[in-house]
Formats: sequence, structure tokens, C-alpha cells
Amino acid sequence: MKFNVDVTVEADLPSGADIDAANAFGVFAMSQQALMDSNFYCKQDQGTLIDSSLIHSSPEDGELAWVTPYAKNQYYLESASKDPNPNAQMMWFHKAKDVHYDEWQTAYTKGFMKGLKK
Repeated sequence: MKFNVDVTVEADLPSGADIDAANAFGVFAMSQQALMDSNFYCKQDQGTLIDSSLIHSSPEDGELAWVTPYAKNQYYLESASKDPNPNAQMMWFHKAKDVHYDEWQTAYTKGFMKGLKK
């Protein structure tokens, strides 16, 4: 399962700014935050599902992925064992987006501004 994280940001930029580099910093920062927040709600038995997201996601491209043979089934399966993760939810990426989207936009903006200063 793959998800692309998208945000819209408006900014007044200095002339000559390297927008591509700044955007890359922003996308990476936002994706890292989104992955952390999503895994907070991810179902967990032995940790393989969460581990797969750390291996297969491409935060530099804004892509988050949970790659196991059962990832899609678990994503849409309504029952979620709360052991060992008491925060486990079905559709964990969507849950994280509902709760943390504003924080993701802030992470992007901070990363973008950091990228402008490089």
C-alpha cells in the first residue's frame, strides 16, 4: 500500500531562491512526520508492518508504503488488536491525516524555509 502526502502552501519567496531544493527539504520533513504519525496508529503484532514502512517508504519523494503480504487486509480490517499498540486503528494513514494534517503542513513549511537558507 502506498500513499502520497500532498499539501498546498503559499509563500512570498526571495528572488533567486532554489525552489526545488527548498521543496525537497519540505517534502522530506513532512513525509517523515507523516510516517511517524501514521505508525503511531499502525496495527502491530511483531512489528513487521511498521518495519516495512521504514524500509519501503521514500520520504524524499513524499511516498509512504507498508509492504507486507497482509498490509492491505490489515489496513481495511475493522478489528484492531490493541496489544501491543493501544493506539492501533484501521486505515492508520487516514487516521493520522485526520488528526495531524495541520502539523504536516507546518513540518513542510519549516523544512521548505530551512531549504531556502541552504
